[in-house]
Amino acid sequence: MVTELLKTKLVLPLEYWTNKIVSQKYNPFYYHGALPNLFIWALFLSGLLLFAYYVPTLEKAYPSIRYITYTLDFGNAMRSVHRYAADGMMIFVVLHMLRVWLTDRFREYRILPWITGVILLSIIFIVGLTGYMLIWDQEAVSLTYITSNLLKSVPLIGHGLSSLLMGGELVTDYTLTRILFLHLAIPALMMFFLWMHYLRITRPVTTPPLALNVILIGALLAVAGLYPVELGIKPNLAQFTPNIELDLWYAWPQWLALQGWNFNVVMLLVLAVPVGLFVLPYLQKKLWRGQFAQVVKDNCTGCSLCYHDCPYEAIQMNERTDHPRFKKIAVVDPARCANCGLCVGACAFKAIEIPRRETTDVLAEIQETLKAASA
Repeated sequence: MVTELLKTKLVLPLEYWTNKIVSQKYNPFYYHGALPNLFIWALFLSGLLLFAYYVPTLEKAYPSIRYITYTLDFGNAMRSVHRYAADGMMIFVVLHMLRVWLTDRFREYRILPWITGVILLSIIFIVGLTGYMLIWDQEAVSLTYITSNLLKSVPLIGHGLSSLLMGGELVTDYTLTRILFLHLAIPALMMFFLWMHYLRITRPVTTPPLALNVILIGALLAVAGLYPVELGIKPNLAQFTPNIELDLWYAWPQWLALQGWNFNVVMLLVLAVPVGLFVLPYLQKKLWRGQFAQVVKDNCTGCSLCYHDCPYEAIQMNERTDHPRFKKIAVVDPARCANCGLCVGACAFKAIEIPRRETTDVLAEIQETLKAASA
């Protein structure tokens, strides 16, 4: 299988040698899900400062960005940090998604984090795209026109989507107001979906070690200082500029359209990405599918140790009527069971087993390992 090959030949060796260099505690591959949170804070703080000076009208949008870029103290630094933090967040989100996929942690009891992760990726994509439009130089105007035409190519609802983005059929002050609203309002959904994303993850790591944070912040500031963002020419609404530089993390559909791709094909690809990611957990077969923890009824005393130790809330204690002494019995929810085996270790009565890794087999392997180590 391709995923298994990539994991054993690329992911695991890369993590191993990174551990050798920076130690396991500071290995960034173990914080791939937490690192985007740092960029979220950078985007939020820098965005607030930019919002304080931005004027969302056709007449004043470009002058306000020019004032931020060339006149306001540290204004261009804030623009640069905001721009590179957006790219940084997308890079780490994609790396996080790839590692979760390669390590087979995206289905069954982990299906909710995967689905909410796809939604979060879509939100980031929309927010980043609208951010580039708000610059409102000639390239941003051309980007807005391309995006509007791409939306119009969607059957049945295309013109409605375009009108939603543009605030009508023509470019007016409402266009920038609408784009700004989308840029600010949609991220509010991130808080809800982030909460859902962490909901089914036991002890989620949301903050990397301080040293990693400092290194990333330093790298972000260094890139912003060495490669400050520029502002294009004053916009001409009656003119379309085909030769524009696009950030491919957020504007790859527009780039494909400029390369001559059919608009319908491009929008089909845009839709295929999230839909494909949504159905991916159901396409690949899992080796241990259906082999969740099993309760041995004759041994279960209803002590609740497995119930308290299960980190995935996959075990419930139900009333029992088939035993004269014990009033409770453990019941496993297959949808939540992670096959982790913690319940097996918690049970003192050998009343719960994982079919693929029964206790007797595990103990035998431990004994063999101990003998080999002492020989």
